[in-house]
Amino acid sequence: MSLTDTAIASKEARSLDPAAMLEQLRAAAVTHVVTVPDTHQKSLLALLAEEGDPALVTVCTEDEAIGVAAGLWAGGARPVLLIQNAGLFASMNSLRGISLDGRVPTCMLVGEYLRDPAVPSRRNAARVVHLTEPTLDVWGVPYHRLEQDEDLAVIPAAYEQAMRERGPVVLLVGAPTAAR
Repeated sequence: MSLTDTAIASKEARSLDPAAMLEQLRAAAVTHVVTVPDTHQKSLLALLAEEGDPALVTVCTEDEAIGVAAGLWAGGARPVLLIQNAGLFASMNSLRGISLDGRVPTCMLVGEYLRDPAVPSRRNAARVVHLTEPTLDVWGVPYHRLEQDEDLAVIPAAYEQAMRERGPVVLLVGAPTAAR
Protein backbone atom coordinates (compact mmCIF):
# COMPACT_ATOMS: atom_id res chain seq x y z
CA MET A 1 0.00 0.00 0.00
CA SER A 2 1.34 3.44 -0.86
CA LEU A 3 1.43 6.57 1.29
CA THR A 4 -1.36 7.99 -0.89
CA ASP A 5 -3.51 4.95 -0.14
CA THR A 6 -2.91 5.46 3.59
CA ALA A 7 -4.09 9.06 3.32
CA ILE A 8 -7.15 8.02 1.34
CA ALA A 9 -8.00 5.36 3.94
CA SER A 10 -8.59 8.12 6.49
CA LYS A 11 -11.29 9.81 4.36
CA GLU A 12 -14.96 9.08 4.73
CA ALA A 13 -16.08 6.76 1.96
CA ARG A 14 -18.79 8.11 -0.32
CA SER A 15 -21.02 6.37 -2.82
CA LEU A 16 -19.23 6.01 -6.13
CA ASP A 17 -20.80 6.91 -9.45
CA PRO A 18 -21.37 3.64 -11.34
CA ALA A 19 -21.13 5.42 -14.72
CA ALA A 20 -17.73 6.84 -13.75
CA MET A 21 -16.63 3.37 -12.61
CA LEU A 22 -17.72 1.91 -15.95
CA GLU A 23 -15.84 4.67 -17.78
CA GLN A 24 -12.64 3.73 -15.91
CA LEU A 25 -13.15 0.01 -16.58
CA ARG A 26 -13.43 0.84 -20.26
CA ALA A 27 -10.33 3.05 -20.02
CA ALA A 28 -8.51 -0.03 -18.69
CA ALA A 29 -9.75 -1.95 -21.78
CA VAL A 30 -11.58 -4.46 -19.57
CA THR A 31 -13.45 -6.96 -21.75
CA HIS A 32 -15.27 -8.98 -19.05
CA VAL A 33 -16.50 -8.42 -15.50
CA VAL A 34 -16.72 -11.75 -13.68
CA THR A 35 -18.96 -11.48 -10.64
CA VAL A 36 -20.59 -13.21 -7.76
CA PRO A 37 -23.23 -10.47 -7.38
CA ASP A 38 -22.24 -7.91 -4.76
CA THR A 39 -25.06 -5.91 -3.17
CA HIS A 40 -22.47 -3.26 -2.31
CA GLN A 41 -21.90 -2.61 -6.04
CA LYS A 42 -25.42 -3.40 -7.31
CA SER A 43 -25.88 -0.18 -9.29
CA LEU A 44 -22.63 -0.86 -11.18
CA LEU A 45 -23.80 -4.42 -11.84
CA ALA A 46 -27.14 -3.12 -13.13
CA LEU A 47 -25.35 -0.71 -15.45
CA LEU A 48 -23.03 -3.44 -16.72
CA ALA A 49 -26.02 -5.71 -17.41
CA GLU A 50 -27.75 -2.89 -19.28
CA GLU A 51 -24.71 -1.79 -21.31
CA GLY A 52 -23.29 -5.20 -22.23
CA ASP A 53 -19.77 -3.79 -22.66
CA PRO A 54 -17.72 -5.05 -20.98
CA ALA A 55 -19.45 -8.42 -20.91
CA LEU A 56 -20.91 -9.42 -17.54
CA VAL A 57 -20.24 -13.02 -16.48
CA THR A 58 -22.10 -14.17 -13.36
CA VAL A 59 -20.76 -17.19 -11.48
CA CYS A 60 -21.72 -19.01 -8.27
CA THR A 61 -18.61 -18.70 -6.08
CA GLU A 62 -15.57 -16.47 -5.80
CA ASP A 63 -13.31 -19.51 -6.36
CA GLU A 64 -15.12 -20.06 -9.64
CA ALA A 65 -14.78 -16.34 -10.48
CA ILE A 66 -11.00 -16.49 -10.07
CA GLY A 67 -10.82 -19.58 -12.29
CA VAL A 68 -13.09 -18.12 -14.98
CA ALA A 69 -11.12 -14.87 -14.99
CA ALA A 70 -7.87 -16.85 -15.33
CA GLY A 71 -9.31 -18.75 -18.29
CA LEU A 72 -10.46 -15.53 -19.93
CA TRP A 73 -7.00 -14.01 -19.43
CA ALA A 74 -5.33 -17.13 -20.89
CA GLY A 75 -7.60 -16.74 -23.92
CA GLY A 76 -6.50 -13.13 -24.48
CA ALA A 77 -9.33 -11.28 -22.71
CA ARG A 78 -8.93 -8.58 -20.07
CA PRO A 79 -11.22 -9.59 -17.18
CA VAL A 80 -11.81 -7.98 -13.80
CA LEU A 81 -13.53 -9.58 -10.79
CA LEU A 82 -16.35 -7.87 -8.90
CA ILE A 83 -16.97 -9.48 -5.48
CA GLN A 84 -17.51 -8.72 -1.77
CA ASN A 85 -14.93 -8.75 1.01
CA ALA A 86 -16.51 -11.91 2.51
CA GLY A 87 -16.04 -13.62 -0.85
CA LEU A 88 -12.44 -12.50 -0.95
CA PHE A 89 -11.85 -14.35 2.33
CA ALA A 90 -13.69 -17.39 0.97
CA SER A 91 -11.49 -17.53 -2.12
CA MET A 92 -8.02 -17.07 -0.61
CA ASN A 93 -6.86 -20.56 -1.59
CA SER A 94 -7.80 -19.97 -5.24
CA LEU A 95 -6.22 -16.52 -5.12
CA ARG A 96 -3.05 -18.12 -3.75
CA GLY A 97 -2.95 -20.98 -6.22
CA ILE A 98 -4.02 -19.22 -9.39
CA SER A 99 -3.05 -15.58 -9.02
CA LEU A 100 -0.10 -15.62 -6.63
CA ASP A 101 1.57 -18.98 -7.34
CA GLY A 102 0.30 -19.32 -10.91
CA ARG A 103 1.16 -15.67 -11.62
CA VAL A 104 -2.15 -14.92 -13.34
CA PRO A 105 -2.99 -11.20 -13.40
CA THR A 106 -6.15 -10.74 -11.32
CA CYS A 107 -7.64 -7.29 -10.81
CA MET A 108 -10.56 -7.25 -8.36
CA LEU A 109 -13.19 -4.72 -7.34
CA VAL A 110 -13.99 -5.77 -3.77
CA GLY A 111 -17.01 -4.20 -2.06
CA GLU A 112 -16.56 -3.65 1.66
CA TYR A 113 -19.82 -5.23 2.75
CA LEU A 114 -20.87 -4.20 6.30
CA ARG A 115 -18.52 -1.21 6.35
CA ASP A 116 -19.61 1.96 8.08
CA PRO A 117 -18.42 4.45 5.41
CA ALA A 118 -17.82 7.14 8.04
CA VAL A 119 -15.16 4.99 9.76
CA PRO A 120 -11.83 3.96 8.21
CA SER A 121 -11.82 0.26 7.34
CA ARG A 122 -9.26 -0.80 9.93
CA ARG A 123 -11.38 0.78 12.68
CA ASN A 124 -14.71 -0.73 11.60
CA ALA A 125 -16.42 -3.06 14.06
CA ALA A 126 -17.12 -5.83 11.53
CA ARG A 127 -14.25 -8.34 11.22
CA VAL A 128 -14.97 -8.85 7.53
CA VAL A 129 -14.14 -5.15 7.12
CA HIS A 130 -11.30 -4.46 9.55
CA LEU A 131 -9.39 -7.64 8.70
CA THR A 132 -9.44 -7.18 4.90
CA GLU A 133 -6.43 -4.87 4.60
CA PRO A 134 -4.29 -6.78 7.14
CA THR A 135 -5.10 -10.02 5.32
CA LEU A 136 -4.05 -8.53 1.99
CA ASP A 137 -0.87 -7.21 3.65
CA VAL A 138 0.00 -10.68 5.02
CA TRP A 139 -0.44 -12.26 1.59
CA GLY A 140 1.48 -9.44 -0.14
CA VAL A 141 -1.49 -8.46 -2.29
CA PRO A 142 -1.35 -4.80 -3.36
CA TYR A 143 -4.54 -2.81 -2.96
CA HIS A 144 -5.95 0.63 -3.59
CA ARG A 145 -8.92 2.32 -1.94
CA LEU A 146 -11.89 3.66 -3.91
CA GLU A 147 -13.43 6.01 -1.36
CA GLN A 148 -14.58 8.92 -3.52
CA ASP A 149 -15.17 9.48 -7.23
CA GLU A 150 -11.76 11.11 -7.71
CA ASP A 151 -10.15 7.82 -6.61
CA LEU A 152 -11.62 6.00 -9.62
CA ALA A 153 -8.78 7.22 -11.85
CA VAL A 154 -6.56 4.52 -10.26
CA ILE A 155 -8.57 1.71 -11.91
CA PRO A 156 -6.60 1.60 -15.21
CA ALA A 157 -3.26 1.87 -13.38
CA ALA A 158 -4.26 -0.90 -10.94
CA TYR A 159 -5.25 -3.11 -13.87
CA GLU A 160 -1.91 -2.53 -15.53
CA GLN A 161 -0.17 -3.20 -12.19
CA ALA A 162 -1.83 -6.64 -12.08
CA MET A 163 -0.72 -7.31 -15.67
CA ARG A 164 2.83 -6.06 -15.14
CA GLU A 165 3.35 -7.88 -11.82
CA ARG A 166 1.40 -10.96 -12.99
CA GLY A 167 -0.58 -11.25 -9.81
CA PRO A 168 -3.53 -9.90 -7.88
CA VAL A 169 -4.39 -6.26 -7.27
CA VAL A 170 -7.45 -5.34 -5.21
CA LEU A 171 -9.55 -2.19 -5.49
CA LEU A 172 -11.49 -1.79 -2.22
CA VAL A 173 -14.88 -0.12 -2.75
CA GLY A 174 -15.54 1.66 0.55
CA ALA A 175 -19.21 2.58 0.20
CA PRO A 176 -22.12 1.19 -1.82
CA THR A 177 -22.19 2.48 -5.38
CA ALA A 178 -24.65 5.31 -5.94
CA ALA A 179 -28.22 4.65 -7.01
CA ARG A 180 -28.96 5.33 -10.66
